[in-house]
Amino acid sequence: MLRWVRNMVAGVRLRQSAARSSSIQARVDGWMREGYTSHGAGDLAKAQQIYERILQHAPDNADALYLLGEIGVLSGNNEEAISNIGKAISVNAGEPRFHYGLGCAQNATGDWEAAALSFRNALALAPFFAEAHNSLGSILQARGESDQAIAHFRAAVEAQPGFAGAYVNLGYVLQHQRRELGEALLNYDRALAINPQIPEAHFNKSLVLLSQGRYLEGWHEYEWRWRSPEAPPKPIFAQPEWDGSLLAGRSILIFAEQGYGDVIQFVRYVPLVAARGGRVIVSCEPALKRVLESVAGVSCVVVNGEALPEFEVQLPIVSLPRMFGTTLETIPAQVPYVRVQDALVEKWRAAMSDGGRGPKIGLVWASQPLHRIAPLKSATLAAFAPLGSVAGARFYSLQKGEAAKEASASVAPMRIADLSSGIEDFADTAACIANLDLTISVDTSVAHLAGAMGKPVWTLLPYAPDWRWHPDQDSSAWYPTMRLYKQDRPGDWATVIARLVNDLLATKFG
Repeated sequence: MLRWVRNMVAGVRLRQSAARSSSIQARVDGWMREGYTSHGAGDLAKAQQIYERILQHAPDNADALYLLGEIGVLSGNNEEAISNIGKAISVNAGEPRFHYGLGCAQNATGDWEAAALSFRNALALAPFFAEAHNSLGSILQARGESDQAIAHFRAAVEAQPGFAGAYVNLGYVLQHQRRELGEALLNYDRALAINPQIPEAHFNKSLVLLSQGRYLEGWHEYEWRWRSPEAPPKPIFAQPEWDGSLLAGRSILIFAEQGYGDVIQFVRYVPLVAARGGRVIVSCEPALKRVLESVAGVSCVVVNGEALPEFEVQLPIVSLPRMFGTTLETIPAQVPYVRVQDALVEKWRAAMSDGGRGPKIGLVWASQPLHRIAPLKSATLAAFAPLGSVAGARFYSLQKGEAAKEASASVAPMRIADLSSGIEDFADTAACIANLDLTISVDTSVAHLAGAMGKPVWTLLPYAPDWRWHPDQDSSAWYPTMRLYKQDRPGDWATVIARLVNDLLATKFG
């Protein structure tokens, strides 16, 4: 009898517990729907409050933990995101999206190895998870594992044919591995067929077109550069953009953009602008001021941040080729279009005098680390060491920045005079170049400067060079006195330097 009573009481308690559990679950389900709604509407703060409330009543709710982590990624709280998503995985390790979300948070912290493992875990559970393939492909591409990256990008678009971003990524890695540019172009077009407003697809497409010498199409697409997430905001002026018509005495502001090399390359158009009857004002960084003042047609150079004189129309400097309808055959390639004052040349001639008789050769081995592909464009002074075997050659460092320290006597692999401490701006660099028989440079502003001065310059290029150095040419349509040396394999500077040494030994300097 007593046992029966006890069993009855226990049964009542179980039914009451189940009822309470059912009630809590019902409330959790309702809160979760409310959280989804706020989350989807972009009200992350409200969604976060709801998920935290859920976890107070159901600490092991994997979905709430994961969604809190997702909010952490979106809010930049990646460490907290990693913690919450990790807890979700400990509750339900079989959910592929949890592993994918963890990879996104790890990737945001720069922990590529951990992120790659998480994306692979997601794919082990869901082999056709397009986003995981795309994200893993991006990590592999950044690590230089291009073949594997291509395989994952292809898998992403096969799993999800409408995945525009994966088409862009596939095009990018094909383009930057010097694969079929036509296939890269095809993938950009596929992305744009899905979403015509993807800036990266338009911009990357422009670079392929320009690389192929299809300049008229390329310049048009290149205007999308301002919408790229990596681009700085386009300056806003009250004055309209110039439409290319006759200026009839009006003043026009040509404002610098992108790197120093781009400004030096495209300032060649200023005489053409001036010929349209206008007064040309150029704005630029301080280091370029003295050099740009030497360009024909420039009426005034204003350093960025200084007050601008009055002007009626304006245009960014890299839009000038489009405005003039430049084709590969009509590039204004008359050099020199940059000059340097005689007094400055004489000053540097005295500084560079060493009593020797052999050729004077300037060296630049590293690009400034302002762009993600700068490491691909850069070498080390140690890589240039074989040049020291050229009998009688005298070497001068024009290198600036952190890499200039490599020219110090204690570590330099060859005898080299370091000029960097006395170089204040590009006018000083130009005066040094004027005193050289040859400049050897990786793809930097110094190579552009020597070319703009009409001085001999040998430019070392990575395996997948920038669009302006056409892949199948060893000369430059932009700079008649420039010779191009491209890598045969990614990262292989040794073969390039060996060719340089052979050519130096065969060159007779005046």
